[in-house]
Parts: sequence; structure tokens; C-alpha cells
Amino acid sequence: MKEEPSLWLKFSGEELDVRSIPIYELGDTLVAVQRIIHKAFQFENGRLKKGAHLTQAERKRLSLQISERRKSSDLYALIPFAADPALQQYLLTLLKVGLGSLAKYALKSVLSPQSKSGTTSIQARDVEGSVLVGAIYAETVQITNHINNIGGIDSIELIPSPTLNISPIKLTSETQTYVREIKNESYRGEPDEIVGYVTNMSPNRLLAEIKLAPSRYVKVGLSEEDFDFVRYKTTSEQQLRFKGRPVVRLGKDLNTFQEFEAESVETDEA
Repeated sequence: MKEEPSLWLKFSGEELDVRSIPIYELGDTLVAVQRIIHKAFQFENGRLKKGAHLTQAERKRLSLQISERRKSSDLYALIPFAADPALQQYLLTLLKVGLGSLAKYALKSVLSPQSKSGTTSIQARDVEGSVLVGAIYAETVQITNHINNIGGIDSIELIPSPTLNISPIKLTSETQTYVREIKNESYRGEPDEIVGYVTNMSPNRLLAEIKLAPSRYVKVGLSEEDFDFVRYKTTSEQQLRFKGRPVVRLGKDLNTFQEFEAESVETDEA
């Protein structure tokens, strides 16, 4: 019995009924879809912010393969590579998580409507949903860059299996414009903590520059009370622990943030 596709990937354009899209545009889009699944896996397992690479065995278990191609514009059916039904079901779960995050871009609802009023001078917006939405920005750019490019693609649709119970996602030139417009936006990551010592302080902005590693510095926004604690009640090069949320630029690795909104600070006794 023929396996039902987990996902249909459809490229639409005036000339695509009689010819296919270029190999590069197809391959690049497929890689981006696969990477969204990888990031969904990392997110579900608490490994997204660690920047850990998947093992070869994990990549094999999470791989999709093309099972069919139809000339309805240019339509590709994708199914799990793994034969194990349990692994197939797990992959479908990750696909649902990843597509749910991608849908935020199609709906133009990636970031909260307004900057959240915080207690520090560092301001960022919140992503609508989980941090996975922000983490797949680069993959969304990779997909939407092929709209109105050399292949004559007007839109790209991701049509999930009915068993996933989620709506199809259609990416158009309007999606492409939106994705490019939010390029320089930053968002708050998940709660985290950093440890380092102060190298510089800006009283007018309640900012402290913290050295985390030999070549790693982060600007930390503090409340007035915490700023005074750091300024007057700690010593030079004393290790401090800041708890709060990193401020991450869209498309950047979660480990490369350069700003941090602190909710508390204490001396590090370790």
C-alpha cells in the first residue's frame, strides 16, 4: 500500500505547469524544511539554545524523503525516511511543531504588536509562540528568497497530511516582504542566566558590560536597584550571576546574543 505523504510541497507559477523549478531552488527549499524539523527536535529536547549539532543517527531518524512528484504546478510529496512506525509518528509530531512556527510568518504575526515595557533600557519584542518561531527565521528567509526568483515561483505552499490537523501554509511575495522587513528585529529568548564580571558601566542607561569569556562581552540591562548593587556592593572583577532573558536578533544563533535583560543579580560563589 502506498504511504500517505506527511507533507506536500507545492511551487506555483505561470510556467510551472509545463516545466519544473531549477534544482538549486528545489534543493535549497527542501534543506530549509528539513532544518526546521531539526530545530523543532532541538527545541523539544532543550537543546536549541546550546547550538548542539544532531548526530548522524538523529539526522537519519528525522529525515524526510521525496516519494512522489506531480505536475500540478510543481508538487512534491514528502514522507519519513525511517521505516519504523514509532519514528514516523515522532517525526510527524516534530513536523507539526515546526509548521506551526512557520505559519507565524505566513500570518505576519511573528512578533508581539508592541515592545513589552521592561524595567531596563534594553528593549525587545516577544515572539508570538515559542522561541522556535524566532529560531527558524533563517530557514524562512531561505525558503521565501526563491519567490519571484529565477524559477518563476509565485508562491510556495506546505500542505500537511490531514492527520496533522493543521492548515496549509502559503508563502507569497507578501510573506517575503514581511520577512525582510523584520530582519533587524530582536526578541526575548527563554529564561537563562549568565556569569561574568563587569568591565564597564553606563549609569545613564543602567547598563553593565559583562565579560563572559576571553572574547565574549554582553551588555546587561539592569533595574536601578540591581545597578546600584553592582556599582557599589561588588568588587572589581568579581564574578556575578545574572538571571533574566537574552535578547536575540532574528536569524542569529541563540548563543551569540550580545544583550541581556536581567531580572536579578547576585555574586557567584562557585
